[in-house]
Amino acid sequence: MSEAGWSPAGSDGTYRYATAALSVFWPEEEFRILVARWPHLAAHVGATWDEHRRRVERHCALLEQEGLRVQQLPGDVPGFVTFLAARKVTKPGDDDLNIYPDLRAVTIPMTAWPPTRTAPCWCGSGRKYKQCCRRHGLGTLVIDTLT
Repeated sequence: MSEAGWSPAGSDGTYRYATAALSVFWPEEEFRILVARWPHLAAHVGATWDEHRRRVERHCALLEQEGLRVQQLPGDVPGFVTFLAARKVTKPGDDDLNIYPDLRAVTIPMTAWPPTRTAPCWCGSGRKYKQCCRRHGLGTLVIDTLT
C-alpha cells in the first residue's frame, strides 16, 4: 500500500492497513445519465447536479473530520452497468451505489480530497476549487449522534 494517499494505520505483521475512505462522485454528464436511467437513485445521489456536488463535498468533509484521508473516484455509467451485471442486479439501489466500484477493477487514479484552494476542482469543471465546489459551502458539519 505505498500508493499516494493511502496512509498506513496499522499492521498485523503480514498486512499494512490504511485509514482512507473512498468517495465516488458522478461527473456532471455521468450524473445526468445515471439519474435519467434510474430516477429512483436521485434520492441517494441528489436530484440535481448542484445537490450532488454539495452531498459529495459534505461527505468528504465529514470523513476528513473523522480523521480519514479521503480519496475520490469518478463514477461512470458504463462501469456501473458492468458492475451491476457482474452482481446480477437489474434495479440498483442505495446499497449498490455504496459498494460501487469493485476496486479490484479500477484502472484510473484516485484523487486526494480536499484539493488546495487554487487547484482544479475535483468535480471536473475546470475551474479552481475555491471558485467552484468550495463556494457552495458545507453548512454545519455536526455529526448526529444517537442518544
